[in-house]
Amino acid sequence: MHSRLFLPTLLVSSLLVGCQTIPKSENIPADKAATTINSRVTSTIPAAHQVKKPQQPISKQAEFTGSHEDLWELTRANFLLTDDAEHQAVTTQIEWYSQYPSHMRRVTENAARYYHYVLNEVLKRGLPAEIALLPAVESTYDPQAYSSGHAAGIWQFIPSTAEYRGLEKNRWYDGRKDIIDSTHGALDYLEDLNKRFDGDWLLTMAAYNAGGGTVSRAIRKNKEAGKPTDYWSLPLPKETRLYVPRILALASFVRSPDLYTMDLPAINNEPYFDIVETSGQINLAQAADISGTRLAEIKQLNPGILGKISAPSGPYRLLIPENKAQQFRSALNELTQPNASWAEYTIKSGDSLSVIAEKFDTSVSVIKNANQLSSNQLFAGKSLFIPQGSGLENPFENANNRRKTDVISQYKVQSGDTLWDIAKTHQVSVASLKQWNNIKSADTLKTGKTLRIGNLPKNFSEDEAEALQKIGYRVQNGDSLSVIAERYNVNVADIREWNNLSSNNAVIKTGQQLTLFISES
Repeated sequence: MHSRLFLPTLLVSSLLVGCQTIPKSENIPADKAATTINSRVTSTIPAAHQVKKPQQPISKQAEFTGSHEDLWELTRANFLLTDDAEHQAVTTQIEWYSQYPSHMRRVTENAARYYHYVLNEVLKRGLPAEIALLPAVESTYDPQAYSSGHAAGIWQFIPSTAEYRGLEKNRWYDGRKDIIDSTHGALDYLEDLNKRFDGDWLLTMAAYNAGGGTVSRAIRKNKEAGKPTDYWSLPLPKETRLYVPRILALASFVRSPDLYTMDLPAINNEPYFDIVETSGQINLAQAADISGTRLAEIKQLNPGILGKISAPSGPYRLLIPENKAQQFRSALNELTQPNASWAEYTIKSGDSLSVIAEKFDTSVSVIKNANQLSSNQLFAGKSLFIPQGSGLENPFENANNRRKTDVISQYKVQSGDTLWDIAKTHQVSVASLKQWNNIKSADTLKTGKTLRIGNLPKNFSEDEAEALQKIGYRVQNGDSLSVIAERYNVNVADIREWNNLSSNNAVIKTGQQLTLFISES
């Protein structure tokens, strides 16, 4: 359902729940998928047909009663596509993933907040548990994942599909990133596709990746040629031919992690968050304060909220850690709202800024600043956000500047890219892009290279630090600061500062422990 398959280029384990630090990293090459591996490691990887088949799913209601302490146990008890996992294409993907044994740890760490909700929504609908693994392939369960095809969220909706499925997006809110709305939208979409393809889940997943029309055309082409029309026989795009086997390969690791020596930490079979109705807009900092929760945690649970305040038009809810939800509900009833709130106004024919300012008892300059208007020209049908009252800062000021300052993301260089193109896409300067990535004027931009987008803050607040991955790294034989900086896409100067290596000629030794702050994405 998006233009390219999202795969992480930097797989660094740093357990988000409890903020434990895991000093492990891996780099999976996104461009060279398992098509080049085939039988190179078959001597150490069991064939798929040797995997023990899981038990058949029992009563769905019984599965939700807590009979499984670990969500991965609940998942494997409800797998329905085990026979399909025996295909050679799946074995190839198993071999490929098995070179990166910490990959499933990375997925687990990202999914820990969301997986209980997603899996239970899948099982409530009677869908195969394999469907809950789609976000593991789409985004490694990172709600901030954003592809070059403009796909966003754990389910990686592109804008056109999101609009078609009714996922709202405005300057306040992006339903593609919202855990609740995107999960409902994705599962509704998958059910519709499954009906279209007569209950065939492999075709359904292929259509989720490539689009229903692409799969239907491939089926029609094979029919006309007198060829089989099952997923494995269709002439599908390369990405889609890899997509379904990757899902089934991850299912194999969940089914038998010990058989594949795959690192798969348990996820407790209990809700991580509770959904709390707010009855209106709410300031996230206030929500964090009255619930006794870190602001960074509130943001991670509510990634669909793009600024500091929830949208005027809703949804009027927040996801709050389950053990803090009751405190939040109680305090919410006594919460004094900010001195100002934000209204959304649809411009009508004949409107002017002065007329609208008078209507809302504010000034033209306030409206222009809040909406980043460079002129007084208005267009009927467009929306304006109007600050009402006084004392509330522009909730978008920080959000709009973050891309250029303190939020770090990564971009993998594509064929034909230039620094100017990348800088323009990410709304940063070429000079900043060079600085963040230690690029010199004479350097050649190589396809496949991962660039860091964003300036690493020198002094982290607690919330800023928690928004990054803090990892411990033990220096290996042959390492240098520049080698480590290249590996983790950070600056040598930053490594020196984090580790009090004051001299430019500071020497690091094999076995020395370093602290690094890296992007989660």
